[in-house]
Amino acid sequence: MKKFNYGIMLAINILAISTAVAQKDSSGIYKTAKDFQERKLSYAINYKTEKHKIKNNLLFNSKEIKVKHAGETYTLPKNETYGFRNTKGEEIRFVDNKEYKILNPGEALLIYVYEHPSHSPKETEKYSPLYYFSTDASSAPMSLTKANLKAAFPDNHKFHDALDAQFRSDKELYTYDQFHKMYKLNWIIQNTMN
Repeated sequence: MKKFNYGIMLAINILAISTAVAQKDSSGIYKTAKDFQERKLSYAINYKTEKHKIKNNLLFNSKEIKVKHAGETYTLPKNETYGFRNTKGEEIRFVDNKEYKILNPGEALLIYVYEHPSHSPKETEKYSPLYYFSTDASSAPMSLTKANLKAAFPDNHKFHDALDAQFRSDKELYTYDQFHKMYKLNWIIQNTMN
């Protein structure tokens, strides 16, 4: 059964990556977690040939997102919208009206970074980026710590041991593995699931 779960996880990753590659020039809104998993964008465009605007930091209303698409303006509540992909190819998820950048949208364990939306460079220095993870697209992000990862996978003792062996501190948990072209954490999960 565990090998079957690993196979399903691998197939989902391959599907997500191949769909993401097909939409690499797209921008639009993810209405739901399922849309994100299926890489289904609403109000989608190819930003290299078309134009639209997604305004996510409205000055007087941080609870909404505005999309100008095909000459029409749509206002969506952030708490009912999963997130969006901007014209830089970045994936953003809304949680409690805050924006979390998804660092690895095609991987099984999602890693996020939250950066304080300060407008002043002096204030930005006070707030360092905070890292989170979720075990799937619909789960709430949790602080990216070894303790939280172990709690998320309580029965996977091979994973616990690998975490302790590979990472000296929580700050190393979002290390990207250039050789495997994925976050090191996901590589470890894939190799400890059986």
